[in-house]
Amino acid sequence: IIRTMQKDIILKSGWIKIEKEDLDKLRRSMREVYKTQGGSKKFNSHLPNYEELRTLMRSRIDGLMEEQEKRILIHGQEYFDIVPGNTFFRDLFYSKKDAESPQFQEYNIEICYLYAYGLTRFEHKNQKVTKKVKKEDDIQPSDCNIIVSSTVNNMVEAEKLKEHFLSKFGIRTINDTRNSPAYKKGTIKELYDNLGEKDYVLTLISRDYLQNEQCTKELVEFTKNNLEKYLQHTIHILLKDVYSGDYNIYDTLGRSELLKYWKLRIEQLEENHKLIMSGRKEKTFYKKLKKEFDEIKEIMEELHRVIDLIRENPSGAILEIFLSKVNRMEDLENLLPRKEQLDLELHELETTYKRIKIPSANNPNKPEFPPIPFYKPSFPASFTRRIDVPGLNNVWLKDESTNPTGTHKDRMAWEVVIKYKSLIEAVKYKSRNVLPQMSIISSGSAAIAIQHFFNLYEIPTKLKVLVDNNLNEIIKKDLEKIGCEVYECDLSAKLLSSDDIKRLTENDHGIDITYREVLDPTHDNYYDWMSYEILRENPDYCFVPFGTGDLFINILNIIKIEYFNSFIGKHDPRFSGNIQELIKCNFFGASTRSPNTKLDKLFSYFLPSLDKYNTYFDELKQEYGCVGQDTSVVYVDEGYVDAAINLANSQKISFEPSGLAGLALLLQEKSKIDRNAKVVIVNTGKTREVDELINFRHQNLK
Repeated sequence: IIRTMQKDIILKSGWIKIEKEDLDKLRRSMREVYKTQGGSKKFNSHLPNYEELRTLMRSRIDGLMEEQEKRILIHGQEYFDIVPGNTFFRDLFYSKKDAESPQFQEYNIEICYLYAYGLTRFEHKNQKVTKKVKKEDDIQPSDCNIIVSSTVNNMVEAEKLKEHFLSKFGIRTINDTRNSPAYKKGTIKELYDNLGEKDYVLTLISRDYLQNEQCTKELVEFTKNNLEKYLQHTIHILLKDVYSGDYNIYDTLGRSELLKYWKLRIEQLEENHKLIMSGRKEKTFYKKLKKEFDEIKEIMEELHRVIDLIRENPSGAILEIFLSKVNRMEDLENLLPRKEQLDLELHELETTYKRIKIPSANNPNKPEFPPIPFYKPSFPASFTRRIDVPGLNNVWLKDESTNPTGTHKDRMAWEVVIKYKSLIEAVKYKSRNVLPQMSIISSGSAAIAIQHFFNLYEIPTKLKVLVDNNLNEIIKKDLEKIGCEVYECDLSAKLLSSDDIKRLTENDHGIDITYREVLDPTHDNYYDWMSYEILRENPDYCFVPFGTGDLFINILNIIKIEYFNSFIGKHDPRFSGNIQELIKCNFFGASTRSPNTKLDKLFSYFLPSLDKYNTYFDELKQEYGCVGQDTSVVYVDEGYVDAAINLANSQKISFEPSGLAGLALLLQEKSKIDRNAKVVIVNTGKTREVDELINFRHQNLK
């Protein structure tokens, strides 16, 4: 059978052999259709008169052609009466009823298949299931609409897909050109809101698509709030420039290259900000500029999530493979997104999904941390109390030791749990009911915090932790005791990429969260609530431990955002500081260069280059003037670490040495600070005993 145009089905003449098993199924199906149509003759193996069958058959075939707008031709010719004659029916139902593989004219058999199933023999044979066990969401060419969505620059590839659907499946597709106002079907939300239950969007993913501001912005926004609907109706078709070469989304470097484009866009907007700073600061223009800045910043923050979504979506294919391999209805059905029936494991995931609740994104009256139902959220979430430091009169300690596992890493751990909430939602549409695993390089605190939250929310995965060979054996045992999988290597040997980390932790298809987006100076998600808690204190000086730099940079990002917000008089609801005081505050990151330091959680053989951060600090100080002129990262002399430990012990502060780096640096720099200046020190805390955390879990999950 050859499909030529949407309206033509060309049948062949000639003799074919049909197996008895197939013929028996065909006979039964014809009998059922005959009865459904109200046939009056008793349908035995031999009908004494076939005229009624012929009449009903002709009616059904005519209706089929009209409904599907198709002509049925034999060798390209239209026949006045295409329904088989009595001789054929006598052979089919009587003379050759018991033959193992009888011969018939091929076009007569095809007409019977069209009558019984509404499909040609070829189409019926290549269905995934027979009519008897056919699932409700199986499709036929007449059942669904296919929308091919692309950018203007990918219209050639879109046309190839359209031709393929027409020639292989007889399905006419609809064009949606995302970056063309004249040819796009509204916003992505409008497009998906108008989809029927069995309508699908084939989205061509290319470098052009991922670097188009309109396309990516809408994709980020829609998938953030409507992930279930997106997964239910989307097939990703990947073009070559995103699965090979410099922009390969399956490669860490490829992701970085994609991100560079958006970093450049941010830099261009920053230049415009600088012009405003030196000019009149027109409110209307600033509002427009800030809106664009926020949109692109969100793209940068969400780009990794969107790429993961594209990579992990089982309803997807490389364009060349789709065109060469997806040729049968069964192939297409296997590719379509389909919501899996929840088995026991997925029912448990559904319970976990519902338990992870996020009261609000930025409402201080509905804080999200520490997370419910195991803790009582509050804002601020940790205490700030006054401490005595000789020679200074106004020193305050932001004490993160009051967090669930005792350190500020709980803030990050909660964000990882939120990430798993979206992953659980995506699992419902995957071909396998398995959550991806996560890997991280850790010296203890972060890994314990993340696994503790995994345990509480019963997320069925173990954090894969890569540690240095020389890490304290007690910490290694604690990691294993709380449920982590521990892997060891010499972390001083070389700088490991995300792919290296996943390979060393036997997690090639998982997610590495060591080099999170937080290393990007524009990122402000993991510690945003904590940053607002610090800034509400309106310090003159602020001292923060600096390891990877994520917390310190986050605080600076927030102060920069709120500085710009002050021009339009609209701050984040969590901001209650005095911007005129805060722009004078000097922020210090306390770090170390020594591998033998007591500040062991802050030392790494390979940290991100400080050159990038120093450039950022200079920009904040010189170009914007939104932080104090002494803001910088400073290395702590080891002697002051001992002094900080003694002072903390005398005031009953819960700490581990690394968490006191800010206090140690304050003691080191004390002579440069006015004795009445307000100083805020961040104590990142001390990890609680693992047995205590395990007991907490048992008590709360009884």
